[in-house]
Amino acid sequence: MPLYRDIYADLRRRIAEGEWEVGDRLPDLQAFMEHYDASLNTVRRATTDLRDEGVLRISQGEGTFLAALPQPTGEELLERLRNAQAAIGDAIAALEAVNRKTTNTTPEGTSDAQR
Repeated sequence: MPLYRDIYADLRRRIAEGEWEVGDRLPDLQAFMEHYDASLNTVRRATTDLRDEGVLRISQGEGTFLAALPQPTGEELLERLRNAQAAIGDAIAALEAVNRKTTNTTPEGTSDAQR
């Protein structure tokens, strides 16, 4: 994956995790260049992609501002659904285990279903 895509993805993650709030001014491009050990063109490409998505507002002479929270990508939504599916599967297994325990034989030797 090209470096600008890594930077783009990391900035999206940092924004989504709340490092900056809507309206906040982000560090200047020089700071991102140093942080990511990347060229100006590489950092600019990543921030321009975020601007094109409506996430950043770039004002020459003023800086780069968080305009909106990024919308989840299809890949991110799919991952969330997979995590939810796994959690539901775990919950079903736990409920089935509890159900098996409550319908098994009691100390008196009869099952709950036989009473």
